[in-house]
Amino acid sequence: MNPLLLLLSVLAQTPTPSSDAAVEDTPARQCTEDEEEDIPPWTGSFGVGFSFLSGNSRSYTLTANALAEYESPKWALTLEADGAYGKAASADEEERELIAEALGAWVRGEYRATPLLSAYAYLGAETDHLSSLELRAEAELGIGFTLLEREKRKSDELFLRAYLGAHYAHDRRFQYVPTRKDLPGVDLWSPSLAVMFRYDINERVELREYAMLLPDVFGDTRVLLTSTTKLSVNLTGRFALTTFFDVRHDSSPAEGKASTDTALTVGGELTL
Repeated sequence: MNPLLLLLSVLAQTPTPSSDAAVEDTPARQCTEDEEEDIPPWTGSFGVGFSFLSGNSRSYTLTANALAEYESPKWALTLEADGAYGKAASADEEERELIAEALGAWVRGEYRATPLLSAYAYLGAETDHLSSLELRAEAELGIGFTLLEREKRKSDELFLRAYLGAHYAHDRRFQYVPTRKDLPGVDLWSPSLAVMFRYDINERVELREYAMLLPDVFGDTRVLLTSTTKLSVNLTGRFALTTFFDVRHDSSPAEGKASTDTALTVGGELTL
């Protein structure tokens, strides 16, 4: 079995350590719990992953992601960015071939009108040279429905929310490899269906999932699907091992490109 998967399995089954103060609920203990529940409105994290191979193959890949979140009883703001860069070559090749070159940034604002209903706005931009995507600019407006929410403290959270919105995206396409040439741009007008899921398995292990479906109903038949699954194992109060699994599907990709990309990334994340 993969050592990382074995570690995640063991930690997921590790019971929450019992407190010596559980026998007697003293005022001092109650005060400590109240302080732990006072979560600051701004939180953030930064993560990196790196792989390097030599010998029969020579390759390196670097991935990075950053996240900043603001939460209040009524408002939520999310700022997110990620990127990847990598090259590879066989032992008898002098120059490495590009295997990853992507960068994206997104901002999302949400107003919770009631505990069940919210309104949101979303802006994003990304580039992926291997997919012949020079720039994708997108915007979205919609409403969210909280289907499940349980949050007693920072380490005991269960959250499920669905989103329904109107989405616009413009893809400016350019072929970078193997030859450089202009490609026609593509517009996407579509409804948006999305789901966000968060679950703290225990104090150390956290699971996150975000998936979005964009079916174009106004132009040519085209469907976009994105899914990001994140599993974190907290080793300390601020540092965690992370595993990301990304799926990106475009039913009408650029000329000569595959319709589905998947990526599995293992790295570390520092909470700020």
